[in-house]
Amino acid sequence: MLIPAKRLAGSQLQGTDGRTIGTIREVVVDRQSGRVIYLLMDPTDQEQEEVAAPHRGYPLPWQLVSYDAGKKAFRLDTDPGHLQRAPGAEAAEPIDWEDRVWAERLHEHYGLQPYWTVRSGA
Repeated sequence: MLIPAKRLAGSQLQGTDGRTIGTIREVVVDRQSGRVIYLLMDPTDQEQEEVAAPHRGYPLPWQLVSYDAGKKAFRLDTDPGHLQRAPGAEAAEPIDWEDRVWAERLHEHYGLQPYWTVRSGA
């Protein structure tokens, strides 16, 4: 099942409970492998209130995202509490997606191996 990358931006993300928790603002692709590596999620207004951090986005490893074909929706496979404690990004400051120290902390927060240490099955 294929989707053009430009259509990913603006797509809704659902939590494990099925409610919409945000939308995809950006998608980050590894130039060498062509794989999607990260996304930047804008939380819904309700999520924003619960987190109490205005204009905040969440950089997320793509490994946390799955597609539910039955619901035709992307799902973020982490619990809301974990997301609320996650490293965020202020809208005014661009993310340095290639900063390995930052990336290691992000992956560690979610209990995932950094993408550059995982061999692709393709």
